[in-house]
Amino acid sequence: MNKLLRGITVLGLTGAVLLCSCTTNLGPETLPSITTATETTVETEPTETEPTLPPEATEPSSVAVVTDSIVENEGTLSVSGTKIVNSEGEEVVLKGMSTFGIQNCEGFFTEEVVKTLAEDWGCDVLRIALTGDKDIEGYLKDPDKYFDMVCKICDLCIDQGIYVIVDWNVAYYEDAEETKEACVDFFTRLSAIYSDSPNLIYEVNNYPLFYEEPDEDSDEVPNEWEDMIKPFATDVINAVRENNPDCIVIVGVPNNGLDINAVSESLLEFENIIYGCRVFSGSNKQEMRDNISLLLDEEACVFITEWSFCTEYLKGGIFRNESEKWALFLEANGISWCSVGIGSDIDNDTNALLLNAENYTDAQKYGGHWPDGLLSDAGLYARELLLSEPSAQIDTETTEPAGEETESTEDSYAEDGEDDDDEE
Repeated sequence: MNKLLRGITVLGLTGAVLLCSCTTNLGPETLPSITTATETTVETEPTETEPTLPPEATEPSSVAVVTDSIVENEGTLSVSGTKIVNSEGEEVVLKGMSTFGIQNCEGFFTEEVVKTLAEDWGCDVLRIALTGDKDIEGYLKDPDKYFDMVCKICDLCIDQGIYVIVDWNVAYYEDAEETKEACVDFFTRLSAIYSDSPNLIYEVNNYPLFYEEPDEDSDEVPNEWEDMIKPFATDVINAVRENNPDCIVIVGVPNNGLDINAVSESLLEFENIIYGCRVFSGSNKQEMRDNISLLLDEEACVFITEWSFCTEYLKGGIFRNESEKWALFLEANGISWCSVGIGSDIDNDTNALLLNAENYTDAQKYGGHWPDGLLSDAGLYARELLLSEPSAQIDTETTEPAGEETESTEDSYAEDGEDDDDEE
């Protein structure tokens, strides 16, 4: 028995030794796996990337170039034949800027902005465009609000010593009588306040366009000038002259101020009248200059109250060569003009400022003395014309833009902005 136990013990020990020896020679894939401790990872919230804005523009602001007051130098203006003349009877040519519709310029025109236009840009005159349509935001919707806005800008121009044109934008609808009553009311109030001011010029009907449907039972075609504009203008002029008998009044010609030759044979029978028209350099060329010449032959005075350097659709770039031809024509004939427009962030090629530019601060945009980078091509060219004589040499090497063949989504005339009537 003891021998048997001893044998089993020896056999067991021997087997254990043999097994231990075998396992040391096995490949790694046969060995038991060894688990090691791993580090615990903590999930973090993703970080939002801040949008990258263009670097803030740092170019210098504009500075004063003109320090004289044109009103102080020239005094009360009047009309003599085809010319505007000063208190001494000497010819005066006014050059300036027109606002967009002031319903889209609220808060823009400050003392510093008007000072910039007068001194840094060389404006002799600022034209204020007020909408006179009951369907559009303007005087008929809120008379007191817009009357106050106009007066505040007038006061800024008077304090700065420049002339100011107050314009009533009108389209002749079936309710033309209501529009005329509001226009008479507006200019009666305005002329009563500024009756002694040499700065004020009244533009009683810019944007005239006849909308009345023709009578199907009649072959007679309505005459926009004789049937609508002359009667309208006559009533408004009489109201203004009650307060200021000798003031200058501008009357817009038919077809949105483009049909200048329609008035040649039937001028208004008032003193100190100027006929206002608009020019789009890319659309109105030699034929329109010829028509203006015909009106000058009738000893009528003409004022380009809205001059855009692009096409009537306000897209496609500015027409520099054609604009230079216009500048030479206006200079040669002593015709005054206002470039349109300024005061709104409307996105078209006639806007003088790039108020939607992201790399400029609000102080740079609305504080006046604008750096060159805030000026559009139209703004740079307008300032150039305001501060210098037009070049006698037309650059025939420069290719003019093709322009737009269809209307832009904004108002074609840059004044009234909603439904082709909102941005002036």
